[in-house]
Amino acid sequence: MSAAPPVRRLGAAGRRWRVLTAAGAVVALFATSLFGSDDDFPIGPMSQFAFSVKSDGGVITSHWLEADTAGGGRVKLSLDAVGTGLKRAEVEGQMSRFVHDPSLLQGIADAQRRLRPGAPRLTRVYVVSQVKTLEHGRVTSVATTDRVSWTVR
Repeated sequence: MSAAPPVRRLGAAGRRWRVLTAAGAVVALFATSLFGSDDDFPIGPMSQFAFSVKSDGGVITSHWLEADTAGGGRVKLSLDAVGTGLKRAEVEGQMSRFVHDPSLLQGIADAQRRLRPGAPRLTRVYVVSQVKTLEHGRVTSVATTDRVSWTVR
């Protein structure tokens, strides 16, 4: 039997470097938690999962995409890589940008055309918002509105 190799100990400089790196990561996490947004992920929290809703008077808000088609119908757009290139969390995370600049919805129509060439052509894209109000833990009202829309070019 051969002897086990000798144990190598981390030197003072190595320990100092590890402590400073860990402390920096913790400081960055706290800073982005307080002042950051979802764009800071993975160092910052994904806030769409980090909330609780009051059972009395609480509201649950969700968003999705719909579109009018050249055939005259209105369809719900698939929020996956094949449908629009965006996930639902990305739509919700970009909501303030869509409201401020609805022309960004043109990119969704372009992606839909590129990713689903056989699908009907989109003529108008909508970001739909739904607000559910809770009382005693049960949904008491549901309001659905078109938050913002864009006429496709």
